[in-house]
Amino acid sequence: MQRASQTRLPGSIRILCEAAREFGISPEQCLENTGLKSFDLYNSDTRVTIAQELEAIANFLRHAPYRPGLGIEVGRRYRPEVFGVWGYAILSSPTLRVSLKTASDYSNLSFIIATMRLDESGRRPKVTFDTAGLSTQAKSFVLERHLTVLDNFAKILMPDLPFRQFEFRTTVTDPEFAQALRRELGLRVSLNEAVDAFVLPARVLDRPLPQHDPAVMADCLQQCRNLLNQKDETHADWTSRVRDVTLPEINNNPHIGQIASKLGVSERTLRRRLSEEGTSFREILVQARLAIAHELLKTTKLNVSSVAWRTGYSEPSSFVRAFSKIYGHPPGALTGKNV
Repeated sequence: MQRASQTRLPGSIRILCEAAREFGISPEQCLENTGLKSFDLYNSDTRVTIAQELEAIANFLRHAPYRPGLGIEVGRRYRPEVFGVWGYAILSSPTLRVSLKTASDYSNLSFIIATMRLDESGRRPKVTFDTAGLSTQAKSFVLERHLTVLDNFAKILMPDLPFRQFEFRTTVTDPEFAQALRRELGLRVSLNEAVDAFVLPARVLDRPLPQHDPAVMADCLQQCRNLLNQKDETHADWTSRVRDVTLPEINNNPHIGQIASKLGVSERTLRRRLSEEGTSFREILVQARLAIAHELLKTTKLNVSSVAWRTGYSEPSSFVRAFSKIYGHPPGALTGKNV
């Protein structure tokens, strides 16, 4: 689960409160014990925590005539356009792999509660959802909502690939939960699993997406970065703090012990903090190297091999694979040259 203290805009709670009216639940009932008022939800200066949203969800579920599929009904309201620049960055991605990576990297700008992560370690790739810390009812509701949002995006990204070709493995044990997902989303569902995971056919990850627009995506990603950089540094997450300290040291091949020392924590603590945010020092280091590589390829006349060497890759082929996976195109596309 995303950190309960993490802050974001109040749009998700606003959508919940607006949906609640259809169930005879007032906004005031949804906002009990959250410290929020209705007008706060329409104020662009308001920031809310995930803990406040979970309280609002608990209130909604307490007052609503609960039934499996309730999260799906609410989730239908989370159309891609309500996510702003985060949603447009996903829609303009070149492949599904890049869109999922973008969704995960900038999830702080979204309404995601259960941290989403692309896992390609097994025989079949899957998108995992971290539901640790959620109550049984909240977990079902959040998963239903998140899967519906995926469906909303998938209908635009992959209109010819229905959800019935996908499988959802879940820690939930309620057969009615599975029936709701099958009935409303067409998903094949496996209950009482060790993880909550949306399983994908491997062939779809690198299939070109119809809405890809390189210029739009570049602009959206820049806006995403700008929005994240506007966060008060005192409230910066550990991922951002590690990235900020790592970038100046990139040519010195920094290791996690050095970075932990600069941040005033033990290596063990730093590893735990990053794990809680769904990442690792190695992943941050790779992303930092590739970000510098991207900038070098755009702004200098260095060839791909030179940039690979300058950013810590001894083999250009490894650099090309890593770069293509992150950016959706080979590094040579920026220079007009191969390795």
